[in-house]
Amino acid sequence: MMAWSSQHRVGLGLGLVLATAIVSGVSTFVNSYAVAGTNSDAFVTVRNVAVAGMLVPFALVAAVRRPSGPALRRGDWARLAAIGLVGGAIPFLLFFHGLELATAAGGATTASFLYRTLFLFATVFAWLFLRERFRWEIVLGAVLLLAGSYLLLSLKSVVWTDGSMYVLAATVLWAAEYTLSKRTLRDLPASTVGLGRMGFGALFLVAYLTVTAQWGAAAAFSSAQWEWVAISALLLTAFVATWYSGLARIDLSVATAVLVVGYPVTWLLSVGLRGEIVLGASVAGTVAVAFGVLAAIGPAPWRGLVQRVRDRRPRPLEPSA
Repeated sequence: MMAWSSQHRVGLGLGLVLATAIVSGVSTFVNSYAVAGTNSDAFVTVRNVAVAGMLVPFALVAAVRRPSGPALRRGDWARLAAIGLVGGAIPFLLFFHGLELATAAGGATTASFLYRTLFLFATVFAWLFLRERFRWEIVLGAVLLLAGSYLLLSLKSVVWTDGSMYVLAATVLWAAEYTLSKRTLRDLPASTVGLGRMGFGALFLVAYLTVTAQWGAAAAFSSAQWEWVAISALLLTAFVATWYSGLARIDLSVATAVLVVGYPVTWLLSVGLRGEIVLGASVAGTVAVAFGVLAAIGPAPWRGLVQRVRDRRPRPLEPSA
């Protein structure tokens, strides 16, 4: 019974992280339109404040379901604040500012590829700090995922810019935050960790926007820009809600590898809605990413997911005597 319970838990985690990857792919596509023409610092701040507000009901429902749960200790508050600073504030500012600089200098593709190395940093951190088991399947998956990302981006030459440094720094910080969050999820529920990340992150961002006197940029948003903020906030809320629930159930190295599925999703949306030309390299990249994710995950989580789906199927009624 315990074995099946563990397998179901892993299967549910895999399903949730797969949902996160799809949301991530859609978000990347949407944000390319949402941020255009806005002050990125103001956009990130108002959006993340909205996300923190939308996550409050999830945390309240979880608290009602677990009324006897342990109260947060001082160390828990400190960890949540660190998660908010390292994951919910600084890297968002660095990432969007870095993309702006990289795009202006012709290095957007290089910056995007650097962000796609997040799973590598997270995997190394997981081995070092979480004592996750080293598996050669992860190494094979990493090679395929990098190759797939390279092909999907059609990266022919590396253009290193100041923006590249910002994006790389944001990528490392997010990998570090996911590592800290994975450790914290052993003690706290996913809804609390997710709200801590976005809630404390929003407080830090509000303070930053106040100190840098950029609230006027937010006030100058047009009605169309506010609509994009709302759409982006809904997607980020879905990302946080599914990601931390999934991360609580599976290894960090596996979870971040699955996130790479989001890149082919973005490419498919670009082909379908922007009319981008389908190149053989892009198709090969999508296939490489798919096999890379399969290799990194291994067979056990898939068995758990399949078994969970089977168990939830309605069973035919037995004929009455």
